[in-house]
Amino acid sequence: MLPYTNEIDKKVKMYIKNKKDISDLIANIDIKGINLSGAIIKYLNRLKCDLRGIDFSHCILGSDDKVFSIIQCDISNCNFNYTKFIGATFLRSCKAHNCNFKNADCSKVSYEHTDFTDSDFCGITLTLETNRGLGCIMPKNLFSNLMNGWSTNFKIVEGDK
Repeated sequence: MLPYTNEIDKKVKMYIKNKKDISDLIANIDIKGINLSGAIIKYLNRLKCDLRGIDFSHCILGSDDKVFSIIQCDISNCNFNYTKFIGATFLRSCKAHNCNFKNADCSKVSYEHTDFTDSDFCGITLTLETNRGLGCIMPKNLFSNLMNGWSTNFKIVEGDK
């Protein structure tokens, strides 16, 4: 990966301001800890990378004709607040501890074997089905918080984790 330079930062900020896709600007660039808030990123393909601390808030990630994939990466402490994922999107086998997914639209995301320990899902749109979330680890209080105040009683049985 190449470093994220001041020159790249200036271009990224201009593209974000003008609502242009920054995918080409950040291809093969180390974006760990970078503020990409409000960006349009139609495609990103990262495997076994350190992506901790990126601010993806208010972003549009993915597109109907490109794949957005983050596989076996550490995305801990990333901010996805109000982010919208579009098209084929994969967050598979990732470490996603302490992420903010508040109000994010993750309805199209495939998140198999991803560990979301201590992440915040308040207001999220998420599709819960086996072929999208097989083997994932959700925060222990996710379902109890979700069902708080419902008139129907559910029993939650915790697994090994």
